[in-house]
Amino acid sequence: MSDNKLTALDALFGELKETKSDDKDKVMKANVKYLIPFKNHPFKLYTGRKFDEMVRSIKEFGILQPIIVRTFISDSVQFKDQTIETNKYEILAGHNRWNAAIAAELDEVPIVIMEGLSDEEAMLVVIETNLLQRSFADLSYSERALVIDEHYKSLKSQGRRTDIINQVKEILDSKNSIEDETCGHDVHKSNSRDQVGEEYNLDGRTIARYIRINKLCVGLKKFIDEKSISFTAGEQLSYLSEENQLYLVDILNNSKLKVSPVKAAALRKLEEANNLDEDGIKNVMVENENKQEKTALQGIKVKPNIVKKYFKENQSAKEVENIIDKALEFYFSHNKE
Repeated sequence: MSDNKLTALDALFGELKETKSDDKDKVMKANVKYLIPFKNHPFKLYTGRKFDEMVRSIKEFGILQPIIVRTFISDSVQFKDQTIETNKYEILAGHNRWNAAIAAELDEVPIVIMEGLSDEEAMLVVIETNLLQRSFADLSYSERALVIDEHYKSLKSQGRRTDIINQVKEILDSKNSIEDETCGHDVHKSNSRDQVGEEYNLDGRTIARYIRINKLCVGLKKFIDEKSISFTAGEQLSYLSEENQLYLVDILNNSKLKVSPVKAAALRKLEEANNLDEDGIKNVMVENENKQEKTALQGIKVKPNIVKKYFKENQSAKEVENIIDKALEFYFSHNKE
């Protein structure tokens, strides 16, 4: 079936309507129900006041910047004894606009279709459009890790990457934006993590840590974003198998235990020796917890001014110890909760 016939059938089913545009990339109109979010979209979406403001803006001015999509074949229907593939469009840039358009009760949204993208290239578009419209500093730790890791991996196809980014820039620059201001992110050719770091003003070691952080499961990334787990500990935990990472998430969600860099290093050591499972994770967590408490108690000392306040200089250490023991026994027996 020719492209012209497909376009006509799309129009028949109300999927696409071409709008007037002098731009290289044609702006089409698509019903909101034919758009679907990018699989495993990695960035936080607007909520609360920011989302409400976008909805109000769309109600007043409409969607000024088209949503960037790629074709997603989802189903087939029968039409006059013919089987016709019905397209849906996977959103690469514009998830917030799409959600706000639905909230504003719009039936159609403007889209630009980017064809012929692999999954890796589609992810690159998702990342680049977010960076072009948001500052790197505005991203969470896990989002930064994804951005850096994807950029690092994309160096092997630098030429194709540059072509895609330039196309995205042309689409964004040629339309008015209702998103956040751009961050002036530039693309540099590079062949090492140190050169990748130049894009984000980070040293090579930090870049390497971000790449490791991106290997964590979603649950552990959440703890990183919440600063419940440090970057140093997170890097060590990234060497755990996915199964053991999930065990650890479950333990942390159902206890008050915390992962210190020491615990994380102990877990990694057992993992590398192929000697780590759910029970092993629990043992490391509890054992290290008890050691920390024991170490803290061993470090307690009575200050000299307190000793002088309650004891005579000629009293022996043994006498002082016995008196303190009796005093504490009396205190705790009369202060039970």
